[in-house]
Amino acid sequence: MGLIIAYILFLLNLLSIIPTMYPLYIWKLLTTGSLRRFGDRLLLKVGEAWIENNYRISRMLYGVQFEVIGDGYKNLKQNGKYMIICNHQSWSDIYIIQSVLNRKIPLIRFFIKDSLKYVPILGHAWLALDFPFVKRSSREQLKKNPELATKDLENVKKVCEKFADMPFSILNFLEGHRRTPERVQKLLKKNPYQNLLRPHSGGISVVSTALRNSLDAFIDLTIVYPTENPSFLDLMRGKIRKLKVFVEVIPASLVPIEENEQFAPMSKKMKRWVDERWALKDTLITKEKLPK
Repeated sequence: MGLIIAYILFLLNLLSIIPTMYPLYIWKLLTTGSLRRFGDRLLLKVGEAWIENNYRISRMLYGVQFEVIGDGYKNLKQNGKYMIICNHQSWSDIYIIQSVLNRKIPLIRFFIKDSLKYVPILGHAWLALDFPFVKRSSREQLKKNPELATKDLENVKKVCEKFADMPFSILNFLEGHRRTPERVQKLLKKNPYQNLLRPHSGGISVVSTALRNSLDAFIDLTIVYPTENPSFLDLMRGKIRKLKVFVEVIPASLVPIEENEQFAPMSKKMKRWVDERWALKDTLITKEKLPK
């Protein structure tokens, strides 16, 4: 019964943004300059209210609490320019990250497959809120035509250009996939971590290089769940009531961002930095796991 009530409330919250979002989106498409920026600001308020209401629903139904740990968290700015990295175990990760950082930094965006822009309501919301959509070639396509990799990079750089002159927060899940028991078993021999999957640094290196003159800081989040294999349904059912979120803010000047865009996808110094962060993150999760 509780799950049904949660679904209904989350759905109603999503539907509630329609009367405001669509008129503002049309306004945005039909205007330019200061009028368009005014519409953008109102759309961001709608997005922030939606996130806040989702969190309120969880607290009201289940008393969900996120223990946020880290001094840098207090110094975040709503007009900052941030790159966010985080471990990835569940679909609930995005919900948790948005709830913890909502209205502390610019609205969090993440790269989305181009085809998802056609998803009803959410796809339109992502478009209205300037989420970056990218077309990526499959492994099979890249094998047949390696030149497509260059085209993919150009697409990413073009998408990043719109963020150069505005506050932004871009979320990256460097593991590429959620950490599930099946993936852990499959990658056991290649994975040096106990609580994480091996991270991929190419994507964040490309984006960081494209935005290197704008970035203020990297926000390194580590989510520690009370269960080994959490799911979004666990959160919806009230099985996850308390968890820890560690926040470390690292000035962009201390991150070895590749200067040469051509070398960014294979940057060794960025790979070393990411591997070091993941080793620290893995140790932290082992130490701070909540009792079952």
